[in-house]
Amino acid sequence: MGISLRAAAAAAGCAFVAAGAANAAFVYSSASRSVDITVNSAVVDSESTTAFGGWFGTANANSDGYSALAQQGSGLSSLEMSLVGSASADAVATAAIVARSTADISFIASASESISWIASLGAGSSGGATPGALVVRVTDSTTGSVILAFSGPTAGSGSFSVVSGRSYRVEVSAIAAVQGGGLSAANYSVGFFAPVPAPGAIALLGLAGLAGRRRR
Repeated sequence: MGISLRAAAAAAGCAFVAAGAANAAFVYSSASRSVDITVNSAVVDSESTTAFGGWFGTANANSDGYSALAQQGSGLSSLEMSLVGSASADAVATAAIVARSTADISFIASASESISWIASLGAGSSGGATPGALVVRVTDSTTGSVILAFSGPTAGSGSFSVVSGRSYRVEVSAIAAVQGGGLSAANYSVGFFAPVPAPGAIALLGLAGLAGRRRR
């Protein structure tokens, strides 16, 4: 848990390479990303954002009887959603400690296309604690159907289809909880990416830009 989430997020952004030949994109309608620590059901530290684009958040709590940390580095662009996060809770006292790193993002598909995803999820525990929980879910908001449901501690990848004009909800969460003594930890690296425009389309966009400059 000692690695820099800022560096990890940057690495993840480089790792998720778009592929394809269509012109699909994510049109974001809402984005809620947060990290928080609760002790005996009371929030002791938290950070969140509803802005689009990149974000880094961290929450932590320490005492003689426990320590907890939740982090997230994530970025939202028209062709890519990348999220890297972790949650850990370590306690020797009887307090109930929960660390969360979550993201809830809604977007509208600009075209009917196949969206690729890749995830690396890890969870563990010691001292009798329950391993951290990890969930990645995508729901078609129009029909209410879940089109991707994936949980740790394994890694995976694949794709799912979106329909132009429909709204979709992406949920990513890591939760580490300890009641009494023990260590619970969870971490994730998740990416969703839409196909980039075909080379011919990119060339046309470049010509359009040149034409626009000439008109000015």
